[in-house]
Amino acid sequence: MRLTLIFLLCCLGGSIQGQNYFQKLSGIVIDSESRTPLQGANVLVGTFSGKNFTTTDSLGKFSIMVPPGRHSLQISYLGYNSRIVKDILVGTGKEVFITADLNESRQLISEVVVSAESKRSVNPMAAVSVHRLRSQDAARFAGGYYDPLRMVTAMPGVSAGNDDDDNQIIIRGNSPKGLLWRIEGIEIPNPNHLTGGQGASGGAYSSITTNALSGFDFYTAAFPAEYGNAYSGVMDLSLRNGNDSKGEYSLGLSVVGAEVSAEGPFRRKPGSSWFANFRYANFDFLKRYGIIDIEEVGIIPRSWDWALKAAIKTKKAGTIEFFSIGGSSLVGDIASENADSIKSGADKDEYMDRHFMAVAGIKHYIAFPNSKTYLRTTVGFTYQQDRSDNHVTDTLLNKTLYYEEFFKYPALRISSLLTHKFNSRNTLRTGFSINSTGGDMFARKYQSAEKYDTLINAKTTGWYNSYFAQWKYRPLPAVEINTGINVFHSFITHELLWEPRLSMVFHLPQGQTLSFGSGLHSRLEPLSIYNYSIKVDKTHLDTKNSDLKTIKSLHFTVGFNRQFGEDFNMGFEIYMQSLYDVPVSSLKTNLYSVLNASYGLPDIILENKGNGVNKGIEFTMEKDFTRNYYCMMSASIFDSRYRASDGNWYSTYYNNGYILNFTGGKEFSVGKSRQNTLGFNIKALLRGGYRYTPVDEALTMSRRRIIYDISETYGKHLPSYQRIDFGVSYRVNKKSSAWTFLIDVQNITDRHNAVRKRFSFVSGKIVETYSRSVGLVPVASVKVEF
Repeated sequence: MRLTLIFLLCCLGGSIQGQNYFQKLSGIVIDSESRTPLQGANVLVGTFSGKNFTTTDSLGKFSIMVPPGRHSLQISYLGYNSRIVKDILVGTGKEVFITADLNESRQLISEVVVSAESKRSVNPMAAVSVHRLRSQDAARFAGGYYDPLRMVTAMPGVSAGNDDDDNQIIIRGNSPKGLLWRIEGIEIPNPNHLTGGQGASGGAYSSITTNALSGFDFYTAAFPAEYGNAYSGVMDLSLRNGNDSKGEYSLGLSVVGAEVSAEGPFRRKPGSSWFANFRYANFDFLKRYGIIDIEEVGIIPRSWDWALKAAIKTKKAGTIEFFSIGGSSLVGDIASENADSIKSGADKDEYMDRHFMAVAGIKHYIAFPNSKTYLRTTVGFTYQQDRSDNHVTDTLLNKTLYYEEFFKYPALRISSLLTHKFNSRNTLRTGFSINSTGGDMFARKYQSAEKYDTLINAKTTGWYNSYFAQWKYRPLPAVEINTGINVFHSFITHELLWEPRLSMVFHLPQGQTLSFGSGLHSRLEPLSIYNYSIKVDKTHLDTKNSDLKTIKSLHFTVGFNRQFGEDFNMGFEIYMQSLYDVPVSSLKTNLYSVLNASYGLPDIILENKGNGVNKGIEFTMEKDFTRNYYCMMSASIFDSRYRASDGNWYSTYYNNGYILNFTGGKEFSVGKSRQNTLGFNIKALLRGGYRYTPVDEALTMSRRRIIYDISETYGKHLPSYQRIDFGVSYRVNKKSSAWTFLIDVQNITDRHNAVRKRFSFVSGKIVETYSRSVGLVPVASVKVEF
């Protein structure tokens, strides 16, 4: 109630100004494949009636003054398909710069309208199962908290994990472990705070705020040939450049922390810029006032992170960019100091989890004099460190170290990409990615009488490289074919894999498109799994999983989309994924498969003898942001199964059967000059519950302990998962600054979803209990840009 009152007061206070303000909207128009600037392109702002027309200069750049609000640009150039770039948010506190890429036409007269910039992938070779999201869209996704992973849960076929306090995603029934993270062209370790464990691709929240990104491409199947070491999805991030004409700053405060950013030009280097962003988060406020219930956490979660980028343009050597991201986080609990509490079995455990990751690199981009070729090369160093320890306190308040682990993963990564456009029909892209990674890994577990089992104690190095080539061919104006090959060479698993890729798009009359995609993909396990010691008998441990190979997945997808007018489209996509060489238990009595795990180190011997199949259909209806509102609805029906070591097929843990998503919002122009904006956003999710294995009641009663029915492994559903997130925003535009007030509420109905089912045998009865999610999590924030 207090947060709501403050918010309303801010809204009322901001609406009294009545002046008309303008801001600079600038950008560059380029060829989508060669990245060559297009001089003389016509740019028309179709959302206001003032001086709304300009042309690009010799560098392909344009600039025009527009009032605050959302605008659309109509861009045309002789010999190219025209384009409409919609939904560009402009405020008085920050200048806006966009990059608009045009496709060369094979016809003398061709007019193709693209309804929204957010649908255009940065990668011209991407044709199917790809979504482009912009940083400005983050505030539109209720409960998104400026987190890339939480944003993509609104996409078709994507589901949030079981816990509301974790941002991991499940793509088309796949384990979250199959997701690849990249930034500026190189692979990076898990960029999230408070991660779950080895191999995790998510965490509590992202260590990269969307405020530091220009946008990102999100792939869900049949990835282009340049992507290796992934089988379920790809998050390809791009850091934003700073303003190259003037200094700009922003400051944000919320109930969980603070954020500050700054950017500006290098005065002696025209066209060069720098950008820096820093954040600190601490959840003490939310816990202290009972806004969220995290009683099991005695050491409040806290974190800090950064994002930096400097872009320097030279006269002849191209553009050189220096970038860095990283963050640190910790969480834990403290055992009780009350002996009576310890005796009752409560508060005897004490733990501390710490996570750190960092990336630093140099990227070089140069366009060749022929205006048809460019080369992009990135050299980076990545580092990930995870440390955890767990103590147990006895009734005499003596603490014993029960478990500890310490993992360090430094890596040197190099990627290079060469693109050459022969003509409007043919474009070739080739390149490589080299990854030299190391691991310093240690873990031990208490055995008895101050003796410990050393589960892993290894220092190792390894290489894995990708070499790729991709050809984009347009035999007809309405047909686009992308063929490619990725050669994945792993010195860690001693494999050389040839992974072909193919996608086709047919542009049909009346705004219809038909697409097809296929590809073979593979992914390594974490280094720690290859070096983890498995107990082979009562006294000996051995690294029995060092010979594991990569998991492979063959993707097929067929899609159809129909555009209705300029702002509404409907479509569907049918897919099938066949997974093989899946690590499963070597014992037929153990039905473990890595397809059911989101992280962790299995303490069993594994073999690459398992299989998996994911198949389904996705329906999508989307209305772009026009006339001050937008909405997107998607429905996914799918089946996800795996074959265990006993040769039988079972549902995977993630086989919840269906996913229904709705995202929408409405904005109102308010204030005397109608230049302030009041917005409401909602996101709703309904999906089937994840799976669990039921109890064998007869055996349990006879043996008087819980015995699971392994013949029904993952044979039952948890109750359906339902969540509604809601957000309210108010933007106030002043002469030289802009204020944004935001209340973002995750799970506004405070529904405590069942995340797992537990069984216990008590007094001759089987007792069933549910572990439940956190519930309502509100976050209020204010941000000023100037």
